[in-house]
Amino acid sequence: MMMRGWYFGEGQGLWWLLGLVCMFVIVAGIAWLLVTVTRRGRSETPHQPWQTPYPGQPPYPGPGMLPPTPPRPTPHDIVRERLARGDISVEDFGRTMAALGPDPYALPTPPMPPTPPTA
Repeated sequence: MMMRGWYFGEGQGLWWLLGLVCMFVIVAGIAWLLVTVTRRGRSETPHQPWQTPYPGQPPYPGPGMLPPTPPRPTPHDIVRERLARGDISVEDFGRTMAALGPDPYALPTPPMPPTPPTA
């Protein structure tokens, strides 16, 4: 007896699984597309990489646009720190400062104000 329409034969009955997988891929692709399009206006960076993030700032850190680095301590500063920590004595401090000579990076000391006359 022939069963027209009901005979699946050698594994031909699993074609519905391929259709199900294709449908899942299509639905997932549409969902990804919708999420991507709707989130495009709400990015974490409000500017493009080549644009200035804030007015008055450089658009990117290039040569000459890097923030200034803190100055390295001079030998005079190191000797002062060692004296403050107690690593060297006052006599050693005086000898070392005399051997180093004047500090070329020291700020000029302002002149002392005149002392008021005592009555």
